[in-house]
Amino acid sequence: MPEGNENDTKRLIRETATRLFREKSFEAVTLNDICKASGINKHTFYYYYKSKDELLKEFYCFPWQLTPAEVTAILTSNNYVEQMFLIIEKYTDFVKTTGVHIIRQILIKNLTQDVGTFRVSNDILEIAKLEMSIIKKGQQHGQFHNTSDPKVLVVLLHQVLHSVSLMWAVFHGEFDISRSARYLLEGLLDVDASYRITDEQDLDKFTNLFNGIIHKHTGQNFSPDDKKGSAEKKSQ
Repeated sequence: MPEGNENDTKRLIRETATRLFREKSFEAVTLNDICKASGINKHTFYYYYKSKDELLKEFYCFPWQLTPAEVTAILTSNNYVEQMFLIIEKYTDFVKTTGVHIIRQILIKNLTQDVGTFRVSNDILEIAKLEMSIIKKGQQHGQFHNTSDPKVLVVLLHQVLHSVSLMWAVFHGEFDISRSARYLLEGLLDVDASYRITDEQDLDKFTNLFNGIIHKHTGQNFSPDDKKGSAEKKSQ
């Protein structure tokens, strides 16, 4: 058994590896890199972890559980729009803190093997209940003009969050994921103009991102005006 405190050694390995993954990417970091930076040998590493992949386990499940203080902050916020944003900000903060390289690896891992990242957990169900309650109240008070079933809107919202985190990872964190999530939230719920903080510039940023993807594969560009023009031509 390795010398020293087991928990401290295991934590040291995990924290060192996480730092290296964020700096260099998961693929670029070798087991030798982790051992050297941690001041341990491979025998010690394998005592605590079966493989490099196992170091990512703590990131597989996004932290949806709210603390009592977070619930209080949400429910005492100024309006229902801010209440919803405080919930999704917990998600986007986790993505930003975890970092592009690790988020990319988590997405890759889920494509090859279901590690539970996108499963509906009890924590997500509890969050969904809170979100549905907030959306319903927001609809009743005229802050959300999308009057669809709150349950459907919550499902769509979570799909949107996963989508924006995927785009953020693909584009190496080149855009503000929190601002983008806010823009998408306001659009999905059709938030009243008096409660919106995003604008046309945020739409332009998204259009530019899509242009990059479309141009790469087709050599063409896309804009809302182009789409509108195409639709008008078809109707003539």
